[in-house]
Amino acid sequence: MIIVVMSISIVIDISERLRDFTNPETDLTVWKIATEYYPYFFIHYMNLFSSLIIFLAVLFFTSMMASRSEIIAILSNGVSFRRFTRPYLVVSTILLVFSLLSNHYWVPDANKRRIDFESKYIWPPGPMENTNLQVDDSTIVHYNRYSPLDHSVTRLWVENWKRDENGLYTMYKDMQVHLALGDSLSNNWTLNKVFVRYINDSSEVVKLIPKVDTTLHFNIKELGIENNKMVAMTTPELLNYLDKQRKKGANNVVSIELTLHERTAYPFAAYVLTLLGLSVASRKSREKVGKSIALGLVISFTYIFFMKMTAVAATNIGLSPALAVWVPNVFFALIATWVYFDRMKHEEPPSFDIKFWRR
Repeated sequence: MIIVVMSISIVIDISERLRDFTNPETDLTVWKIATEYYPYFFIHYMNLFSSLIIFLAVLFFTSMMASRSEIIAILSNGVSFRRFTRPYLVVSTILLVFSLLSNHYWVPDANKRRIDFESKYIWPPGPMENTNLQVDDSTIVHYNRYSPLDHSVTRLWVENWKRDENGLYTMYKDMQVHLALGDSLSNNWTLNKVFVRYINDSSEVVKLIPKVDTTLHFNIKELGIENNKMVAMTTPELLNYLDKQRKKGANNVVSIELTLHERTAYPFAAYVLTLLGLSVASRKSREKVGKSIALGLVISFTYIFFMKMTAVAATNIGLSPALAVWVPNVFFALIATWVYFDRMKHEEPPSFDIKFWRR
């Protein structure tokens, strides 16, 4: 099923990117596209859709067994429903561990190669706007627009602060720049239309400079990073980046925290959906496989909608990123547990022993 879904995804992606791939200004060849882009495209989207694919595979396989009365035959021979569940849980656990390792370490490396290819041949990185951040303990930067493509910053405002004996901070200098061009390899800058204000205890000195080449104590790359670059960082790299962004007071801290929690929560979603799919599809029905697949799609879209809704709540109204990511998992885990035990009690006498491994 993974091969089928990913084959369809690749065909759709080729149809959308055909104009970019055949652009005469690029030196792309079929071999380069096949070896430098689509292997990493495959890894990224296979990991992204893995929970849904596993869920649909469980529904399809179990529904086929139920429609052929194979599950009834297994249970009639004295095999408990708990014992019947064991292979599903074993495989889900293996997939869970593999998915966790992939999310935290392997997939980010593939995403880095995929994003580099897209940035070079398909679309350039977009600008960032209206950002405030703290570069270090004494420097605060604001800017209206930052373009990673040409390393330019529009309406840059740099504030310098100092700490007095009482631990209070006072601003002693601020600089406003209409247009700043930075060197990505060093701290060299070209500043156009500069307004500089020096603040003393009793007076202020103002300077207007048409243009100046100077060195600042921060690099232009420190001013921002595209959100899609976060998926190209391994978890240790992302944790370091999160710590830096918190110190800067950047406005993408919530997005980073969401990304970190999603890397752990999404593999557990496959585990929950496996248990739910097994419980739903193991009942024999006149509608056979069609009913299970339709029900599975409804559950999947509800799950995805729930996750996106809580993610938006974390970004816009201040909901904790951990709650935003884990609440859908906990909610559907409770539903899956209830459906599982409801299914089990129709096959076995009631019991308070909830071990899955007893035959």
